[in-house]
Amino acid sequence: MTRFPKRKRSAFLGLALSLLVPFWACGPAPSPEAEEHDHEAEDAHVQEPGEAHDPEGEGVGTETQDPETEGASGPEDEAGPHILHVEPASVEEWGLETGPVGRTDVSAEIQLPGVLATNGNRTAEVASPVEGQIAELKTDLGGWVRGGQTLATLNAPEFTQAQAAFLQAYAQSRMSRADYERAVVLRGERAIEDREFLRRQAAFEQHLAEFRMAEVILHSLGVEEEPLLAIMDGLDLERPIQDHSALQSYFSLRTPVSGVVLQRDAVLGQHVEPGHTLFTVSDLSILWAQLDAYENQLPGLARGAEVVITTPSFPDRSFLGQVTVVANQVDPEVRTVRVRAEVQNPDGLLRPNMYVQGFLRVRRAGEEHFVLPEEAVQFLEGHHVVFVAVPSPPGEPHLMFEEREVLPGETLSLGRIILAGLNGSETVVVKGAFTLKAEMTKGAGGHDHVH
Repeated sequence: MTRFPKRKRSAFLGLALSLLVPFWACGPAPSPEAEEHDHEAEDAHVQEPGEAHDPEGEGVGTETQDPETEGASGPEDEAGPHILHVEPASVEEWGLETGPVGRTDVSAEIQLPGVLATNGNRTAEVASPVEGQIAELKTDLGGWVRGGQTLATLNAPEFTQAQAAFLQAYAQSRMSRADYERAVVLRGERAIEDREFLRRQAAFEQHLAEFRMAEVILHSLGVEEEPLLAIMDGLDLERPIQDHSALQSYFSLRTPVSGVVLQRDAVLGQHVEPGHTLFTVSDLSILWAQLDAYENQLPGLARGAEVVITTPSFPDRSFLGQVTVVANQVDPEVRTVRVRAEVQNPDGLLRPNMYVQGFLRVRRAGEEHFVLPEEAVQFLEGHHVVFVAVPSPPGEPHLMFEEREVLPGETLSLGRIILAGLNGSETVVVKGAFTLKAEMTKGAGGHDHVH
């Protein structure tokens, strides 16, 4: 006799029954008494699905238990929040740090690539205004100097001649003034002709103009008012102008701004021509970030907007800035708009010509969001979660952290926006959350103890 496997026997029996059904259906119709008897038999003996067959008549109506679902709880018996118990010694070992939930009114950021540059309002290219020869250098490349400090001294005959011309003009104006004042007195006494009076008046005005011009020339060479007064106070009309003790034989090349010497093109004995830049001095405490924005980003750009600058050189640092200029035209070649921002650099970490990323912050009135460090938000079993510190019950030696599902939003330079899942009063793991995630995946129950 052929034996079929259990699964094949069932299929075979099913096929046979399907072939016999038409023959049963064609048989004689049952009488009313027989039909009633059949219904009573069904009520007495047919068992419902899932009902256990009991030949003794006991246990009827008891559901069978599926071995695969035995011990599982229904929806109403779901386990509580997933709690991780951590030994206090592990907190420092894992680098766990907790902190409050932050808040921000920043709703989005526009990312703009760019490069750092010196601040044009705080930078000076120092060149000698006169021809001469470098006699002494007072600073070196990378040195910090104050505004007005001497960078180099030059042996410059032109400078000495300018001082002598100033003294000569001053002396001439003094004599002309005396002649003119005397002529005013004589004219009142009718002791001088009008022609002579006008001649003395014209001579005085001419010499006074020459004196003012000589003064302006010295000011343009960097000579301040006090040294000029010293030259004038020590003037002795009985001595030659060239022998005057107040005349300076060397020209001092000074910086107009305080800052760092970024460039130096000067050596001892070098012959210097006017206009040739010898030093570049810049204040690096506030730099310019030259950023590029595409045309579709223009609606979010505005002067005064806050910008956060980041650079790969210092991945853990960010630097605040403010938009000062938005160009009025689009570059025809690269199709971008130049955006300039002033960036605070108090520690001097940033350098001109560094590549940077600028994040221009967009704020909408009345909007506020929860925000956490990006590291605090972990992806676990298809959900975004954070770990919230919860109070330990009395006698519990471990620290307790609850796994809390959250709905994250935009990722900003200041962290990850949290749209749902927190109420703002929690204390959250802000550093070391990845380690907690790894330990959480090792646990099998709802309360995991890790060591």
